[in-house]
Amino acid sequence: AGITASFNVVAYPNPYSETFNLSLTTASEAKVGIVVYDMTGRLIERREVRATDIVEQHIGDHYPSGVYNVVVTQGEEVKTLRVIKR
Repeated sequence: AGITASFNVVAYPNPYSETFNLSLTTASEAKVGIVVYDMTGRLIERREVRATDIVEQHIGDHYPSGVYNVVVTQGEEVKTLRVIKR
């Protein structure tokens, strides 16, 4: 069994009212894709950022209230988060 680097993403605050941020744990320097969908599956936003810049991303300020799926990818790693805007 190979050793896999820990890849984890947390959205905070959640639920949120203004914007939310992503906290990324990764050993990779590869670019990170952030894709946001509403609950009907409609694409709301797509970004690609450097892993070191992810903490500076303020996401969701222009979204209407609701529930969103945030898909964060880096290389082969994929993590889907559910965030709620009040």
